[in-house]
Amino acid sequence: MSVVSKEEIDKLSLMYDGDKSRDASDKIRGFLFQDYIAIGCLLDNDVEYVCSEYIEDVDVFFQDGRLLIIQAKYYPNTVPKKDEIFTDLFYQYLQLRMLNSNMSAIPSLYIHRAVTVAIPTIDEMKTYVVGENALRKKVIYPNEVDAEKFLEEEVYSLTKKEERKRKLFLKMASEESIKGFLDACSIVHLSNIDKYKDEVMDKLALSYPRPDRSVDQGNWKLILLGLAISRIQSRYMLKDPSFEQLRVNKNDFDQHMRMTVQTRDELSIVYYLIGVTYEIYGQIIIGNDLSVVQRKMLDQIYYNTVNWLTMTLDNPDGQYRLLNTISTDDCSKIKDFMDMPIDARLIKIAECKPGFECFICYLWKIMLDINQSNGMTNSVDNDDELDPSSYVDNSVKDYICLHFPEDKLISHAVILPEVLSRFNTIRRNIVSRMINAEPKPGKWFFGNNGIMRGKNYYKYSTADVCDNPTVADLGQEIFYIECMDCIGVDEGQWNKNERCDTCIFSEQCVRGE
Repeated sequence: MSVVSKEEIDKLSLMYDGDKSRDASDKIRGFLFQDYIAIGCLLDNDVEYVCSEYIEDVDVFFQDGRLLIIQAKYYPNTVPKKDEIFTDLFYQYLQLRMLNSNMSAIPSLYIHRAVTVAIPTIDEMKTYVVGENALRKKVIYPNEVDAEKFLEEEVYSLTKKEERKRKLFLKMASEESIKGFLDACSIVHLSNIDKYKDEVMDKLALSYPRPDRSVDQGNWKLILLGLAISRIQSRYMLKDPSFEQLRVNKNDFDQHMRMTVQTRDELSIVYYLIGVTYEIYGQIIIGNDLSVVQRKMLDQIYYNTVNWLTMTLDNPDGQYRLLNTISTDDCSKIKDFMDMPIDARLIKIAECKPGFECFICYLWKIMLDINQSNGMTNSVDNDDELDPSSYVDNSVKDYICLHFPEDKLISHAVILPEVLSRFNTIRRNIVSRMINAEPKPGKWFFGNNGIMRGKNYYKYSTADVCDNPTVADLGQEIFYIECMDCIGVDEGQWNKNERCDTCIFSEQCVRGE
């Protein structure tokens, strides 16, 4: 029987409903970090439930009645606001004390930072909580009915989180409660988020070992990460969710993981690609100083990409469309792909991981650029424009055909793998595949150092390149290369907004070539 009784759920629901906005308009959800934490906790033996974005960033319910209330903070280069962090945690701790919860609350800070952070002293915490105001030694809390009424009428009615905290602290904080909070408090320091991710993936692989050696161990870990991430993040898009909807039951999670990895169906390939996509997302977040709106846009693009991958690649036809887009092989190497068993298809897709990473990065950056140029600077309400499926022409079955309405020159485009060497060979390989496509892509977004840009012919000859083609030149037997030099997808470049209408969607190269 669960130690989280209906009475306890009602108390948690009161706290969540009263505080669920949590100033969300100003907050960037750090789910990259907190999802790793949630997965790691679900692999612990004595955990019953894990909730993300409920009372705090991650709430972990243990079988013995402990409740770990986690704030996940990512501060690689800045100094953390200790007063804000620890008063946020104290705010939750004090409410549980007021409501006479039977759970043993453990406020915890998981922080990504090279320099360690210390738990505040009791004097520091007193200053954080009441400033220069007097602090009582002890407070006798009202009965549960009156406590709920006080919270609803005097605390939750206030708009700002800092106002709610101040009201609660002035009425209910005491030296006794602060001491109890500090005694229970814990800090987990994580100096390297990539290392922590690798530890979580190792933990997944230990809990759910690959059934045989036909799948590479590294690919297996990405499948497990994608599967676990999908299970966690499926809760984020729920509207006004209850505790029962938000919680991830450890036993259910374990059963889902075991059944899925034993089945080894088409979704194995989907989960592998979701794992890779999540890694790409993490690298962008860690390596770039994005604005609040850019981060929210990227979050939405990431979520929509996962949904698109799930809906598109759960069958060999969809997987072939992707492979024919991201591969650098000639047509003879992939023509039998759809007849291959699942493990062989997974290997073939995994061999093209660099091409997939290139595809996702350029697609995401173009979408970010388009939406910023269109004036999406204050909100991300127009979900369609942040959804890859809005730019994919599903009538084309041979490759992932893209159509950007802002590109007035071309209707059918393709993002191809970046090529840093063997340009002519790889271009010839791709031509061998695209020449049989219907329709043939009129534009290749093709990061390369073999040619800057230009007109090329599907009836290929190395001499058939010119530097300044006109729109009239472009037909079914002609394709146009965009070298992508003007679209920055490297570390430190994602916060820059390129004007696609003056570069990759323009007839004239920005370099004047």
